[in-house]
Formats: sequence, structure tokens, C-alpha cells
Amino acid sequence: MKRDIPDIHEFSASKRISLSRIMDFTSTANPLGPPAKARSAIRKNLRVLDLSPDPQARYLVRAIARTEGVPEENVLVGERLETLVAAVLHAFGARTLLIEAPYPAYLRDLLEGPEEPRFFPLDGREGFRLDPSRFAGEMRHCDAAILGWPSFLSPGTLFRDAVQGIISEAGEHNTLLIVDETLKGYSGTPSLAADILRKEGCVVMGSLGEYYSLAGLPVSYIIGTAAVIENIRRRRMVTPPGTLAAAAATASLRDPAFPARTRTFMEQERSFIVAGLRRIPGISFSTTVCGSFIVTLADSPSRSLETFGRYRIIVDDLGDTRTLFFPVKDHKWNARYLKTLKNIMGAPGQ
Repeated sequence: MKRDIPDIHEFSASKRISLSRIMDFTSTANPLGPPAKARSAIRKNLRVLDLSPDPQARYLVRAIARTEGVPEENVLVGERLETLVAAVLHAFGARTLLIEAPYPAYLRDLLEGPEEPRFFPLDGREGFRLDPSRFAGEMRHCDAAILGWPSFLSPGTLFRDAVQGIISEAGEHNTLLIVDETLKGYSGTPSLAADILRKEGCVVMGSLGEYYSLAGLPVSYIIGTAAVIENIRRRRMVTPPGTLAAAAATASLRDPAFPARTRTFMEQERSFIVAGLRRIPGISFSTTVCGSFIVTLADSPSRSLETFGRYRIIVDDLGDTRTLFFPVKDHKWNARYLKTLKNIMGAPGQ
């Protein structure tokens, strides 16, 4: 059940057009772009590029620890998320990995490792809701599992008691539980880091490249007990973020205005998208807890979904050509997506 998620670089090469002309609707990156403080930090740190990056990323670790309310000794930072997760799986000797399906595009490279993926399918007819009891049961057959908190598709977040049950089940069966909190900034979901610090077999992971729109300067982190973090360090070398990446991520976490700007922008654009979707015949749609949309083609489209590509739009069909993942982007992109979808469904122009 690995997904064939379009890659913007492959699309660019095949069409022979620059990345800046492509609208990528597979990505959950913040449409506002990096925070103002991150941009300023990048400019300032250009002056020290002749120096090696801090191998312990001290300022970044401190910023993440303060943001998540945990001691610094419980935080480990690295570059790309899949590399950091690979270090965790190696430290625990995990070979089989349970993961929800469909999974977000930012996790696609993670599944290219040596671990054997086992997929836990989410049913679109049920709103892609995760059944915690079934998920806990499937974990018994795996060495490790990744749980989205929040899920990028579900309309709501699991109750905390349900997650506590999954955490307990993982402990009873010696399954490593990795809680993915990459998208919690969009939903306002409270972190599980404090709960994880009492469990040796659980960690929280996150990538700052999505919410803070810093995928080009990758920074990811793991939060776990001090013993778990030390075990990871001892068994696998983790490359720290580069100078610009660490500076941008640290500044992003210290930009108090950015979350409010994001909320305001997303609310305005969601209203615009809802109004646009309601004018397109032959579809139904729902909103996810992270503010994106799931569009279902109830009627057969008049044109192929490849029509999106002709307008330099990359879409994520979630492995089903009748179901589209529609993350909120900037206004111009959203308008082009809606116009193209309307065209595909054969709606008359206005």
C-alpha cells in the first residue's frame, strides 16, 4: 500500500519547467512561507557560514524544549525526519513498522528504509477516522508503530484516553510507539510529550519543515526519556541541522505572531474554498482537523485528473482517483485549483 505520491522535482524535470511555476498540492507546508523572524535569522547567519554548525544544536534544542515543556536532555534534533526515525528504529532493533494509510507526503521517504512497512488502512467512507482498539491490536504484530497526532486526514483528534490506551498497549507488547506531531500547529492539538517522558518505549517526533514552511532547511526532532535519547546517540550518529536551518527553526519557534497569522489566513482561505467547492457539481467534501479538505468525486468527471498537470498543478489522489487531498495554499493557488476542478467536473464557466 505504498503510495505513488507525485514529486515536484520529478514533475519539474519531466515538464522542463522551474519549481517556482509549479503548484504543489501534495505538500502540507504552511502557505504563508517561513516566519518573518526565520527570514531575519537566515540573513544574519549568512555572516557565520565560514564556521562549522554546532554539533549539539544547543539553541535549537533549548527552543524546542521550552516550546514542548520538556527538559533539554529529552530532545534530540537532526536534519531530515526519515533519517532521525531510522536512528530510532535502529536503536530499538525494530524491523516491522505499522503506519496509517494513506500517509502524508512528508513521510514517503521514510518508507524507503529497510524496515518492513505494515499498513493500517483508514476508510474514507468513515471519514478516515482511526479505530484505536483496532490500531492497538495491530501493533501486537509489529516492532514499531507511527501514530499521527493529529492525523492529516481525520476530521477530529483522538480522545486523549484513547491515545493513552494505545501507549499502554505498546508498552505491554514491547512495541516502539512513535507519535508524529508534525502537524499539531495547524490543529492546536496539545503535545503528548509529557506523557511520553514516563514511557521508555515511546517517543514523539516532529518535522518543523511543514508548519514553519522550512522544508528546504530541514529540521526534525525526537522527544523521549533521557535513557532513550542517550541510547539513540550511542547506537547511531545523528547529523545536526546546518547553521541556517538551526537558526531559522530556532527563530520560528520564538515568533509568537506566526501562529495567530496562520490561523487568520487559514480561516479566510477555508471560507473561500468552501464557497468555491459548493459551486462545483458532482462532488462532496469534508474538512480535516488540520484545516485541509478531502474532496470526493461523486459523479464521473468529464475530464481526466491529468488536466491538473496541464495547468502545472500537482495533486494527491490518496491512491484513489475519486478522492483528492486538498491542503490550503495561497489565494491564487486555491483559485486555480478550484477553477481546474470545476473544469474537470464539466461545470459550465461563468
